[in-house]
Amino acid sequence: MLNAVSFFIILQIILLGFMALHDWVHVPPLTNIPDLKKSHSFKDRLLTALVNAGFVLIPLILTVQYRSHFPRQVLLIITIFYSILTLGTLCAWWVPYIFGSSQKHKQAFIEYRNTHHFLPARGDNVVPNTLHVILHLQVWACLALTIYFWL
Repeated sequence: MLNAVSFFIILQIILLGFMALHDWVHVPPLTNIPDLKKSHSFKDRLLTALVNAGFVLIPLILTVQYRSHFPRQVLLIITIFYSILTLGTLCAWWVPYIFGSSQKHKQAFIEYRNTHHFLPARGDNVVPNTLHVILHLQVWACLALTIYFWL
């Protein structure tokens, strides 16, 4: 039977793959790499992938290393990483979707306009695409599991 820590490890491995590859692997209609390449240089995409993957790799390594018992300082580090990622998802996608954002912000997300969306449009606000909704749910699940491990 799969326990919470094993599930957490599997979830983080999948999330790591998403974070590392979602700006590189063209999977229409979930991604639009040709449009992404037009607005983001190779160097920018590489840096973004490394930073995003690092934000999952570090907690994953800590989870694997301390899977039998999480010291408080390790749980704190993992919680901080997933809290920062959660804040990033909210600020980049969900607050602009619900409340709107600047034209500059909207322009930065133009490469996602031709990807699959299932959420309804809210005026001309940025709409989280399906791939990012899945990715955000994974991040939030990781944060929720981290909070669970504190109990």
